[in-house]
Amino acid sequence: MPVINVNLADLREVLGRDVPIEELQEKLPMMGTSWEGPHEEGFALEVFPNRPDLMSTEGLARAYASFTGEKPGPRKYTVKPSAYVANVEAKTQVIRPFFVCAVAKGVDFSDSLIRSIIQLQEKLHITHGRKRRKVAIGLHNLKPVQFPITYTTEPPEFKFRPLGERFDKDLRWMLNEMPKGEEYAWILEGADEYPMILDAKGMVLSMPPIINGEYTRIDEATRDIFIDITGTDLKAITETLNIICTTFADRGAEIYSVEVKYPDKTIKTPDLSPRKWKLSNGYANKTLGIELGSAETAKLLGRMGHGAEAKGDEIDVYVPCYRTDIMHPIDLVEDVAIAYGYDKFVPNIPPIHTKAGEDELEIFSRYIRNFLIGFGHMEVVTFMLSNREKLFQRMMIAEEPLAEVENPKMEGYNVLRNRLLPSLMEVLSVNKHNPYPQSLYEVDDVILLDDKTDIGARSARRLAVVQCHAKASFSDVKALMNSILENLEVKAEVEAGGWDCFVDGRRLVASVNGEPLCWAGEIRPENLEAWGLEIPVVALEMDVELLKRVVEP
Repeated sequence: MPVINVNLADLREVLGRDVPIEELQEKLPMMGTSWEGPHEEGFALEVFPNRPDLMSTEGLARAYASFTGEKPGPRKYTVKPSAYVANVEAKTQVIRPFFVCAVAKGVDFSDSLIRSIIQLQEKLHITHGRKRRKVAIGLHNLKPVQFPITYTTEPPEFKFRPLGERFDKDLRWMLNEMPKGEEYAWILEGADEYPMILDAKGMVLSMPPIINGEYTRIDEATRDIFIDITGTDLKAITETLNIICTTFADRGAEIYSVEVKYPDKTIKTPDLSPRKWKLSNGYANKTLGIELGSAETAKLLGRMGHGAEAKGDEIDVYVPCYRTDIMHPIDLVEDVAIAYGYDKFVPNIPPIHTKAGEDELEIFSRYIRNFLIGFGHMEVVTFMLSNREKLFQRMMIAEEPLAEVENPKMEGYNVLRNRLLPSLMEVLSVNKHNPYPQSLYEVDDVILLDDKTDIGARSARRLAVVQCHAKASFSDVKALMNSILENLEVKAEVEAGGWDCFVDGRRLVASVNGEPLCWAGEIRPENLEAWGLEIPVVALEMDVELLKRVVEP
């Protein structure tokens, strides 16, 4: 989790009072952060990634003032209209499709604010931005910029002067020779042209997500800022823009909107208005096991920075634009619990007459995990939700009936997976920029259709392993399978065959008492190409529940 350094004097200035560090040490952890200890200029604080609004001095001060009751309720932010326009060209849609922006005027760039903004930008890139792949932030001196802005792409031979350089360089040089380019070039891998933000006279503001241009460099004399954010997810970049804009606004800046024209739509950004939710007070009380009146629950929500108005049992909640973690009413219930105080909850033993203890399948799964760690493999945890394209088309396996999501919010997550192996292949495909060999495993559940159950489906525990390196071969994965079985003293019947994603003649299926236990082999070159991989991969998938039944009959 990200750790931020907070300047105590600056925090006191933003709060407007001389708060003792002892008080901060006591109360900040009660807000859902972790105190990491004092240092010469202040203190360090660990912040959960779901609260990116707390990763700056301004956001922390805002939340703390609400939590302590000094300034409860939401902050009101005004976005002033403007004639600023940004155009998004159609060719950006195939590489980095989303672009939002704003203007902040009247910024007083003190040393403390510069440090806070740099830290916020860095932490947002790492967490919310997934190392700039999902979200990349650019801050520019507005003064030399001429509108309209154009978000476009340019070929590798295109030149401009990147930040910190004395001369113009072409894009190919930036990706291969410049430290920042080498660090983030993997994000643009495979592109024929690269994203570029230009102003009306052709001046380069930035090459997202790599580097800004030198001519819009920000320094302590800068007063007006142009903010650009690009990414692969519109919701994520919009949330990030809201956090950046409210941070500047809390320092006294005025925020102006920009009209962003896409090929098929036009939007105005930023939108700093709150989102309206409804929360049942009865639902909150039942979940938390307490009895609060609606007005009291609304007051607690105010301490977490929300606007809240009780109307009988139902509460209208106005969630601030920077609270990216509120995705379901249960998240509001969690805020009620934080404001109420976890120390006030009285523990009680539920009236269930069962023997307490860890589930036996989990104990067995942990044994398998420890065994794979001993082989030098790294564990990954992937999503249960997937889609048919990943499960069947990229794996080149015949489609099978699946458990489907009735009302999916995203096309990429509309079915429940029936195999683990495609999830590990996806992990390999997005980590091509990391060094090889890559040996990964996952022990987790898949969902299989089963007419014998009440809901027509059941979960099944599986183990999947992939090994990706230049000399990966069938003998490697077979030896791994044999090692697992021999260690558990399991004898299996091994024969040629198995899944179609494996190379003919270099694949196997191992069975116990006539039931298939393990499928293993070399991944076919066509499958590797479908995942964008150029290095051999061998893999296996094993039925952990069957393995446990054999080991512990």
